[in-house]
Amino acid sequence: MNNEPNIDQGMQNEASSDQKKNGPGFLASIFDYVEVLAVSVLAVLLVFTFCFRICRVDGDSMNKTLIHEERLITTNLFYTPKQGDIIVFHLSNDYYTQPLVKRVIAMGGQEVKINFTEGKVYVDGKLLEEDYAYVKGGKYSIRSDFQKEFIHKESDGSVWFIATVPEGKVFAMGDNRNGSTDSRAYLVSFVDEDCILGKAIMRLSPFTVFN
Repeated sequence: MNNEPNIDQGMQNEASSDQKKNGPGFLASIFDYVEVLAVSVLAVLLVFTFCFRICRVDGDSMNKTLIHEERLITTNLFYTPKQGDIIVFHLSNDYYTQPLVKRVIAMGGQEVKINFTEGKVYVDGKLLEEDYAYVKGGKYSIRSDFQKEFIHKESDGSVWFIATVPEGKVFAMGDNRNGSTDSRAYLVSFVDEDCILGKAIMRLSPFTVFN
């Protein structure tokens, strides 16, 4: 009988030891999971802050490539604009308060020639193959907000937009050529490369990866 209290005490000591062993270990595991989750969330936030951003298409200027309210993922990581890229940029004027989405047509130093009559675009004398361009009516409309100093009427009756892009800027147009305010217009004109927020690399829905 004298041994019974010793046995009970031993069991209590063992239980106490298990609680000390398992209790803090369980809490430590929880803290580890929380720490990993917090680091992961922070990493995602940093990536989307400095490398990628999600933008929403506002308007119809990029029809039929992009539709109103579609969401894009853009990046400016090691990015240098080039012809054909879909870019997101902001303007330093009071008229446009939200970023714009357009396509790069020409780079600084290149000559852009747009034949309004035929609905064709030439860069440095080479006709662009623009499967993405949508031209309602088959020819380009001449709008009152276009930069008139670049519009020329030839002896054969054709009307052209002819301009050389300044260095450090790009010439950008919406794919919906008759429904886009872009580099042809005074309000946008040539886009400074420093104003480019990034290149659209994919669309979320429907999921599409851009070249």
